[in-house]
Amino acid sequence: MNLKRLLAGCGTMALVLSMLSPALAQVDFGQFTAQGSVEAGAIPQPVPYTNVAEYQEYRDLAQQFIVPQLQLILGDKAENYYVQFDAINVAQKNQMYSLRFGEYGLLDVQAKFFEIPHNFSNGIASTPYNQEGGNFTLSSKPTGTGPALDSWLTANAKTFDMSLLEGVADVNVRYTPTPSLTFSANMDYQNPTGQQPFGGSFLFGSSPGTYKVNELFVPIQYYTYNFGTGIEYAKNGWMVGFQYQGSFFVDDYSTLTWDNPLNTSGVGSNCVDSAVFTSTSLTGPCQGRAAMYPSNQAHNFIVNGAGQLPFNTHVMGSLEYGFWLQNAPFIPLTANSKLQQSLSSVGAPNSLGGDVQPFFANFTIDSNPIEPLDLKATYSYFDYDNLTPAITFTGVKSLNDIADAQTPFTAYPFAFSEQDVSLEPTYRVTDTLAAHFMFKWQTNHNDGLEVLQQDQTSYGPALDWNPYPWLTFRADYQHAHRDSPGYNNNRASLVQVLGGTPGEIEELQSLWRFDEATLDVNQTSLYASAQPIEQLTLFAAFNYDDYNYPNSDFGLEHTSDYSPSAGASWEPMPGMHFFSDYSWQAYDWNLWSQDETTIPAAKPPFGKTNAWEARGRNQGNNIDFGTDIAIPPNRILPRPSHLKLQYTYTVGNNTTHQSGATSAGASGEGIDYPDVGSQFQELIIQYQYDLLDNLAINVGYYFTHSNENNFMVDNMRTYMPTASSNSTFLGNTDIAPYNVNVAFITLKYKF
Repeated sequence: MNLKRLLAGCGTMALVLSMLSPALAQVDFGQFTAQGSVEAGAIPQPVPYTNVAEYQEYRDLAQQFIVPQLQLILGDKAENYYVQFDAINVAQKNQMYSLRFGEYGLLDVQAKFFEIPHNFSNGIASTPYNQEGGNFTLSSKPTGTGPALDSWLTANAKTFDMSLLEGVADVNVRYTPTPSLTFSANMDYQNPTGQQPFGGSFLFGSSPGTYKVNELFVPIQYYTYNFGTGIEYAKNGWMVGFQYQGSFFVDDYSTLTWDNPLNTSGVGSNCVDSAVFTSTSLTGPCQGRAAMYPSNQAHNFIVNGAGQLPFNTHVMGSLEYGFWLQNAPFIPLTANSKLQQSLSSVGAPNSLGGDVQPFFANFTIDSNPIEPLDLKATYSYFDYDNLTPAITFTGVKSLNDIADAQTPFTAYPFAFSEQDVSLEPTYRVTDTLAAHFMFKWQTNHNDGLEVLQQDQTSYGPALDWNPYPWLTFRADYQHAHRDSPGYNNNRASLVQVLGGTPGEIEELQSLWRFDEATLDVNQTSLYASAQPIEQLTLFAAFNYDDYNYPNSDFGLEHTSDYSPSAGASWEPMPGMHFFSDYSWQAYDWNLWSQDETTIPAAKPPFGKTNAWEARGRNQGNNIDFGTDIAIPPNRILPRPSHLKLQYTYTVGNNTTHQSGATSAGASGEGIDYPDVGSQFQELIIQYQYDLLDNLAINVGYYFTHSNENNFMVDNMRTYMPTASSNSTFLGNTDIAPYNVNVAFITLKYKF
């Protein structure tokens, strides 16, 4: 427990102990009043620390002394001014503080600070590297590959905690000098600090390759500053406003470098670069290098308005224009002194010159000309105008530290625009039945993609029926179609982006990307709720989505997902509430693939050539139930008390069949992956007993069980020495099932 937490905890407990005597629910100070509450306590048994990163992934339960909540509300008796302060999880890594004050009708100021922890591993991540800023160095190197590399990793890899802590602070001010005029301003600051996983590679070859991936973590030190200001004028049913929003991103680490353990010529400055690198030659570059997120900025200007027209009609509209800039300098193409090239020698500038100027327009009209009819129409336009220049790299010798000159490739500035028109009429047929219809037309104009223009239409009805005050039904259906005229994945600009020669075939023509291919969608949802008696509410829902890609011979061809659910809420008597719900989700998909060594002229039969079909299902079940009981005074418990109980169970499974291929026509052409699954259980019990009118004791217990089988993570061991217990991917393979038991006791005082 660090000093900050100790002082905060002791100070809070002293405040609690100083106020144990009975007091009124509100404290007067002359013309001012104060009220609030404070809760503090302890976790008697420390939460397990090692190997429970997933349990504490976004929360902090490591310390034993806790202050779950503080609140203080101040005001004057004339109700002109107000101050409210709230604190949650005081001095913990997931703490939050908020302050709001002002003068009613004139000034409102809100400030908030909170932290978001993200734990990747506790005591099981390991690395042989020493890290200083963005530079990773080795104090020793292996004497060879295979067992020698394995022994070196085992001897030199050091365990450490890998986590991120993001601090967020924001301030919002709203000033209204007159009822018609409002000024506003906001500031937001974000600062993630810590580490996250990263794999550094020197040479790409056959998969999985042999020891070509190095275990690293990325040091994180970002700063994001968001600013905004605005003015709004409203009178006689009309409003007009103007806003400016600016964002600035700064990264302390622009470049990441790491020593190559497979160049054994020496350590540090004694290492000698080599122009030739293989995974077994123990030569190659002394260091690898990669660019991190570049610093950038964005500016947006917004004009909006709204007003009332005759026939009970309302109109709203907005225009937004911005410019987003990024001109960080390029890093050298390689760290290998034997392969160094200047940017000018490969036809590249010293920096990107990134310039995107987006424009957005939106107009909405909502009218209720006659009592049973409501009409809503919307038009929107978005233009992603990318003015960043295309950059072509010619004759690059250092791509992935390969000595051979590479085919020219181009960094192409993709751009697009989108228009949407929607119409949504609703007609109340009877007092209990309303009919709704939705129609939407969308068109996209793309620059540099496989399809240069696409249109999509969506339409469908919806019904809302309340035959009785206690019974409700809702149902809707939508159909959508997206075309892909002139789909061409070998357009000259695309081939050049992939590193090919313009006019050269780079991809199979019948292999279509699912986000641009022709698409038919059918979506249905049903909902029903009933309250047969006042104390009992029942509900059920069903959603089904079906996506078909009729023109795709290879690639994704079909997906569907459906999710039925049901639940109940029951209050058999005042102060007693029971609830439960159950849901089941399933996602099915299938695609056609083929061995890239041979490109068939047309889609062949499955099992006869080097093409195969893959099918998969992701499914899960979730059940949640609990109770909330206010227990009145009785012979055993002379004062009121409160009991809360909740249990959650979630299980998921991912199955993939026929997802690989061997030689064409072989009996074992389709190879199944092992299933991936997870299971999660959580039990929460909390009991509160009122010791006094303004003092209560809280006792709680949490139980959590987690288990998972992730073949993708387990299979990473093919990239590392087979005998090593230290994962090349920072300990992910060592994450094991766990059970966590947490009990706490706190005092809560109100004044």
